Amino acid sequence: MKKKSLLVSSLGLALTATTVLGSVGAATKTDTIVIRHTQLGEAKQQRLNILKDVLARVSKEVPGVKYKLDGVDSDVNRKEKLRSEMVVNKAPAIFDLFGGSDTQLYAEANRLLDLTPILKELGLQNKFISLNEFTVNGKVYGLPIGGYQEGYFYNKEYFKAKGLKIPKTLAELEKLADTIKKDGKTPFAQASKAAWVPLMTANTLWARYAGPDITNGFTTGKTKWNSAPMVSAFTKYQDWVKKGYFKKGELGLDYAEQRNQLIRGEAIMMYDGSWASSVFTDPKQAGSLVNKVGYFAMPSVAGGKGNQTYVNGGFSNGYGFSAKVKNDKKQLAFVKSFIKNMYNDEMQIRGLEADGVLPSMKVNSTKLANANASALVKEIIEVGNKASGAFPAFDSLVQADVNTALSEGIQKLIGGKTTPKAMLDAVQKAQNAANSDDDF
Repeated sequence: MKKKSLLVSSLGLALTATTVLGSVGAATKTDTIVIRHTQLGEAKQQRLNILKDVLARVSKEVPGVKYKLDGVDSDVNRKEKLRSEMVVNKAPAIFDLFGGSDTQLYAEANRLLDLTPILKELGLQNKFISLNEFTVNGKVYGLPIGGYQEGYFYNKEYFKAKGLKIPKTLAELEKLADTIKKDGKTPFAQASKAAWVPLMTANTLWARYAGPDITNGFTTGKTKWNSAPMVSAFTKYQDWVKKGYFKKGELGLDYAEQRNQLIRGEAIMMYDGSWASSVFTDPKQAGSLVNKVGYFAMPSVAGGKGNQTYVNGGFSNGYGFSAKVKNDKKQLAFVKSFIKNMYNDEMQIRGLEADGVLPSMKVNSTKLANANASALVKEIIEVGNKASGAFPAFDSLVQADVNTALSEGIQKLIGGKTTPKAMLDAVQKAQNAANSDDDF
């Protein structure tokens, strides 16, 4: 058994849902609700517009309650701001939340509103494709805004002009990369200033070598970061860096720059999430490359463990709600209205059309077929449908401190300042510490 969170053990606060809510009930009575979102920047403007439209409807249904939008960078919100707010029980009423380990930790500390009865009341309990990453002990504590899938985006015109084919094995992918590099191009567009960007590629690569289920065992000690298959995966990643498959100086480049590498024709392939598809269907952003980008999954590894057709995908990011709103009738009404107006066919399809984020709900098939989705998005969905299954991103399964250790490690590996074995030894050390004392 893991130790209880810092809230309960280290601070000595023997909290229960009743004491948490009862002690702060009076303090939460306010006519202003804070909504923490991560829809920052031009690429997320349409998603922000959806949020604003939802809130406009909520305001009409629940008059007398004002709201304030609080936009925060996703990494900052998840790893710093929300985490510290949870410790002192001052999280916003509505906030961007990751499923998996984050949701489990906050739910066990009585910081999240149990949505199970609300979903039943609104008739939404069976409308989601999967709520597994937001479910703790049979209760739902968060709702995914959409799904995602990760794979390679590629320049279709370049492939056609050079007579290149989509690789079926990792060896074929490497031969393809060598061919592209000899032609004076960068095989893989990448911008690694934020560590989660290169870790997308690394996550699927280790799933190919060690099996798609290995990450599930890190928090229990059943599997190890520094096992032989994991070392092999990161050794392969290091080989790609040494061979110049990525642009030199990638550690100083922001995420958006990797898409620009593809758009400018400097790079030919890019490993990214399905959410990136919207860039390549927008003439203002994609330029001459608009509607000329294809998509394929990372191919299989010879001798790799487990099912080699699984893709990295899931429903791990969405909205969570403070447990404190339960004691405030106006705030609770606001939350219910928010859920009703955010989670429906209309908004799911708008999200798909806006940024290519795949629906998290079982959208009406006719409406989905008539959605103004690009050929690229449909190609992504087709790739996912052909896969035998999906595994969630590692950061929805492991603790924040482990994520930090891995983030530091991958950037050191890219910079040539560590070896795969030394890097994974350090991550395993962080994992051991997190498993023995899983707190905020």
